[in-house]
Amino acid sequence: MFKKIFLLRIWKRIYLERIGEPIIYNIISLFVFIFGSFLKKIDYDLVPRQPYAFGLNEAFKRSAEEKVKKILIIEFGVASGTGLFNLAYISRKLSNIYKVDYEVIGFDSGKGMPKPTSYRDHPEKYRFKDFPSLGLNNKKMPLKTKIYLGPINKTYKFIKNNLKKNTKIAFVSIDVDYYSSTKSALKIFNFKHSLYLSSTVIYFDDINNIDHNKFCGELLAIDEFNKKNKFKKITKFTQLKNWRIFKNAIWLDQMYFMHNLNSKYRNPKNWKNETQQIIKNPYRN
Repeated sequence: MFKKIFLLRIWKRIYLERIGEPIIYNIISLFVFIFGSFLKKIDYDLVPRQPYAFGLNEAFKRSAEEKVKKILIIEFGVASGTGLFNLAYISRKLSNIYKVDYEVIGFDSGKGMPKPTSYRDHPEKYRFKDFPSLGLNNKKMPLKTKIYLGPINKTYKFIKNNLKKNTKIAFVSIDVDYYSSTKSALKIFNFKHSLYLSSTVIYFDDINNIDHNKFCGELLAIDEFNKKNKFKKITKFTQLKNWRIFKNAIWLDQMYFMHNLNSKYRNPKNWKNETQQIIKNPYRN
């Protein structure tokens, strides 16, 4: 992990995303890094793989609010496993905080990327056999973590084996580059509505280049998913930049929800006895 600190791309991101922010935030970050809680470090983007840390915190928090006992955390496109191990580390920390159990599950071909099927797969960016797994398997996985190897359009169905009572899919990372592979990964949302949170967090890795567009790649797969599904809709987090301390991070535009519009949590009957909300008018006595 510490070797990454010396990579030029890491320092470039620090320069672009943090140096331009108010100096007071960067000064406070030093104190948070040394003395802050794990949740506070997530707020200040100090936990490695910031979109995973933020997304998982949102998923665990929502799961606790919806009284879910166990959640599934899924990564499509595992490659050599860095992201999967990171998800396991962060999930273990957050599970202790929110008292919600978890399991981390990865999906990967195990052989690197398949052959692109058309221009929609961005073959000018991603190629056959890119990002191999380097022998990754279930023998040396972190606690509560496993991987399914093989074509995604076949292996995604195995997730049903893990969906026990009061277990829901809460976080999904999609890092499969191609349109065709993303379309297969999004089948994870084809199960019945009760198997998801009212809003499941999604991180899309491959939508951050200026020439990514809704006619190719992950953005095209998202567009087609929304057209096909009436009560499940994938949308960006609303005004996320305005709610974060550090607003220049690229990943802020890569965070999405799958809004489960048929969720029982959204049923008006569940909220009819809630405390009335009142906003007082300061101009009246």
